[in-house]
Amino acid sequence: MKQIDELLSLETFHARKDRSLSPLYSNFGLCFDAQTVGPDLYLHYNRETRAVFSPLFSFDAPCAANSAFLSTRFVGGSGAYELCYYDTDAFVLRGENASPVRMFGRESCEMQPSWLVSAEENMLLIQGYSRNADDRDPDEFVPVLCGLRVMTGTLREDDGGAVILPDREGNLYAAVSFEVLEISAQRVKETLLAAPADLSGAKDAMRRWAEDCAGGLQDIPADPAARRTFLTAVSGLLMNLTKAPGDLSRCISAFPSRGGYPTLFLWDSAFQNLAYELMSDQVAADTLLQLAYAVRSDGKIPQFLCSTWVRPHYTQPALLGWAAKRFVERVGAEMAGAEFIRTMASALARNNEWWLTQRITKFGLICCPHGLETGQDDSPRFDFGPVLAVDMNSYLLSQMRATAYFCRLSGDEAGAAEWETRADSFAARMVELLYDEEKNLFFDADPETGERRSLVTLSSLIPLWAGVPLPQEKIWAMIEDYLLNENYFFGKVPFPSVAYGESVYEPAHWWRGPLWMPTAWLMLETLEKYGYASQRAEAVQRLYRIMKEDGTLHEHFNSATGEGLGCDEQGWTAAIFIRLTQEEAIARQKS
Repeated sequence: MKQIDELLSLETFHARKDRSLSPLYSNFGLCFDAQTVGPDLYLHYNRETRAVFSPLFSFDAPCAANSAFLSTRFVGGSGAYELCYYDTDAFVLRGENASPVRMFGRESCEMQPSWLVSAEENMLLIQGYSRNADDRDPDEFVPVLCGLRVMTGTLREDDGGAVILPDREGNLYAAVSFEVLEISAQRVKETLLAAPADLSGAKDAMRRWAEDCAGGLQDIPADPAARRTFLTAVSGLLMNLTKAPGDLSRCISAFPSRGGYPTLFLWDSAFQNLAYELMSDQVAADTLLQLAYAVRSDGKIPQFLCSTWVRPHYTQPALLGWAAKRFVERVGAEMAGAEFIRTMASALARNNEWWLTQRITKFGLICCPHGLETGQDDSPRFDFGPVLAVDMNSYLLSQMRATAYFCRLSGDEAGAAEWETRADSFAARMVELLYDEEKNLFFDADPETGERRSLVTLSSLIPLWAGVPLPQEKIWAMIEDYLLNENYFFGKVPFPSVAYGESVYEPAHWWRGPLWMPTAWLMLETLEKYGYASQRAEAVQRLYRIMKEDGTLHEHFNSATGEGLGCDEQGWTAAIFIRLTQEEAIARQKS
């Protein structure tokens, strides 16, 4: 397929840990500059990215690196080398006219301690412990196992590491494999023994994986800058996919950023699925099931999930229902499968009950104790303490209706009717308490007094996205007076997190004013829902241009200049850029 061919040939440098080369669901990624003595090995694990070897292997002299998605070439002196992954956390390295390559050097090892496990004629295994720097992680260290097999050339031990000597013709060919947490010497040996006989076999494995994970994409932008950004978005999303060990081993996980946020977040995953569901049904289903399986016995989904621990203090927006319903509507209930539908119905119902017992207030709406729970970490909405949050109540309302949808699909008509009734009552209560009729807008409220807080933020419009019961003329007026008003949210950089004119608006300060693509996407859905097709198209054009000109798909954007902020190759920004490029193809399918 043309888009896969272009993806595989995409030239990119993996010079930073948040852009590591980590395909095939790998936990370990390689980083290197255009001029390198050898790549560094990083581990993306348990909310932290840390070095394991710096470098993993080294050449006699600096090499010029030319990296594409498919493989990486290193050229220096008379030698030429090429590296390609063939399995999760496993790659092969080929050298021609090669000099000796040193690997696992003790002076470059970041593991504490490390030692030789076994050495055979052509195979060597090294074990060690990588230190966990995040003080929330209950384990100080995590075990790491590294394996090397030389198929062409000679393996020689060297101070706890190894040297690969080329054969008489100057050729070398070797396989390298890693495991973390759940390590097995036998399994690493089997992975090394299963290495393809030549580099073409590895490239075939890479191609199959790319087709499996991104083969559903159709249109590729014709504009060169948009094309490059699109391919970068696809590449980043693919390398954020991980077969993580431990508590995340049941399904494929979609990390928001392999270097910046190597862990599983609920609302990041919900937005990333805007692209994954177009790329691969299996990947989309897996990333949703991973969240459903994470629902605690009492119904809570922790703020984020790692292989061996979670952050339980807060949770995240109740968006699993929205994402799962959208997926099933796209692929059809039969394709999604009865097991997926039953799992979602149960998980969503339990999660709803958690919200309606653990965060409910005397006003019949839920309270959020901190911005972290909403995902809007430092929003000025929380400057004066907890709130009855308009967005979080909207998300829960949406999920209650999604629960009714899944109950009905699973044959539970009584459950569906119950959740529909509860959702209608909840929506009416939102209007009664959070809607300011004079200003025709929704506001957060004080959880003790019920008094509304008059700060205008983008969250004030999210109840419209959720479908609260207001007269149509009031909905239209709210959209036109606020969402499409250039003095509030529809400037050159549309949909800032805080309205332009608010005294606390800061265009470049986290959630105190920048543009965030996930909440911007909800506004696009709102415009579509209420018939503002031309205005939505204009908003899409502006948002698309910001992402295209940025080129690296930042986490959020300065709402005065459009400058990218935070991590780049961020999952939800990449997903929304991909979704926008595919809209014409989606429309054709629907027609």
